[in-house]
Amino acid sequence: MDQTPNTDQYMSLKGLSTYSAMGVPTLRDYMRSEGLPHFKLKGKVLIKRSEFDRWLEKYRVDQAQDLISLVDGVMDAIK
Repeated sequence: MDQTPNTDQYMSLKGLSTYSAMGVPTLRDYMRSEGLPHFKLKGKVLIKRSEFDRWLEKYRVDQAQDLISLVDGVMDAIK
């Protein structure tokens, strides 16, 4: 039998809140305003962990690009 944990499970808002370190109200807001994919069954909200992770990747900050922009701005100011 496979002993690996199920990393693509359906999570409740409370479970996802623990996983993501975001509050339940914040997650609800993201569902309404930012298109966080979810399912609603008889009032219970479920979010697939892999879909949440994929959705969250849209908000990754590319620090290398930020540094390049900062250096370019400083160089332009010096000229």
